Amino acid sequence: MRRAPGARPRAPKALETAAVGSGSGARFPGFTLRPTGAFWLFIAIVPLVAVAALNTGNNALYLLLALALGAFVASGAFSRHTLSRLRVSLAAPGEVFAGAAVPLQLTVTNGSRWLPAALVVCRPLGLPGRAVVQLVAPRGRASATLPTMFPRRGRHRLPAVQVEVRLPLGFFVKGVRWPQRGEVLVYPRRVRAGAVRRTGFERREATSAPGRRRRGGEVEALREFRPGDDRRDIHWKQTARQQRFVVMERRERSLPSSFLALDRQLPRRNDAELLRRFEDLVSEVASSALDELHRGRAVGLVIGGTVTPPGSGQLQARRLLERLALVQPVGPGEDPLLPLVAGDPVYRLAEG
Repeated sequence: MRRAPGARPRAPKALETAAVGSGSGARFPGFTLRPTGAFWLFIAIVPLVAVAALNTGNNALYLLLALALGAFVASGAFSRHTLSRLRVSLAAPGEVFAGAAVPLQLTVTNGSRWLPAALVVCRPLGLPGRAVVQLVAPRGRASATLPTMFPRRGRHRLPAVQVEVRLPLGFFVKGVRWPQRGEVLVYPRRVRAGAVRRTGFERREATSAPGRRRRGGEVEALREFRPGDDRRDIHWKQTARQQRFVVMERRERSLPSSFLALDRQLPRRNDAELLRRFEDLVSEVASSALDELHRGRAVGLVIGGTVTPPGSGQLQARRLLERLALVQPVGPGEDPLLPLVAGDPVYRLAEG
């Protein structure tokens, strides 16, 4: 693509994105600059050394002035080279809860052939926390933990990372922003839940669907295999001994289970106070569900007209937390609870 005569060359795409820095630092090609205290001290001392050298004609002062100016230029070139060769990526852990510390995995790659990168500071934009990478070897990479916190539940993009260096002399803090790809699902905030509000939905569902059995109870007797028996109940030792199929009769095991019902209808949909209380309510439901799962119960979830069947273990916990992380409030009559839950204790907001 040809450029119009006199037009300025366009910066590389990565540097264009990186040029949008944070704070009020002056723009620098591809980077942001923020002067430090060492810079202002340097600006105050160098003119004094220059005046003293001109007035006295002392060669040592001329040499000191030349070294100071040369170090200033070299420091700027070195730090800019280092920053332009760094690449940064973030990865989120498996479980992220709102309001809790999140250890993001930070990877810093140094593309320079000869020069190492030292004391690289990385900050997530818009979130608290920072990480300092002590040393990244030439053509090497280093990993660190970047602690931060997501204030709200829901689906979030991974934050961009502000990368800053100030070595070797620290006259400026040079920074560049690296956007990140990917998303992280933030679960509701963990709180201390009160009494669990269990519904009778499970009992009525079992009544409406008779004949459903649960396997896995204690063995009551051994008998000969009959058509229709579950082959998983075959007792192989007795089968081999008697040369005929022998099955185990089990006592049905009724695992304790419970349903939690969340009414996501608000009396007024756009009321700020009700929306804040709804977030607290979602956190209470999530914490109650986790407490029930830790007690060994099978937990199901009813949100409006949608039912998540009861289950246990880590997979069920993740399934319930994902549902609650993405639930949104609605107005009156938009998503009423199922009629089977009517009259049961549910998680619901009311006026006052």
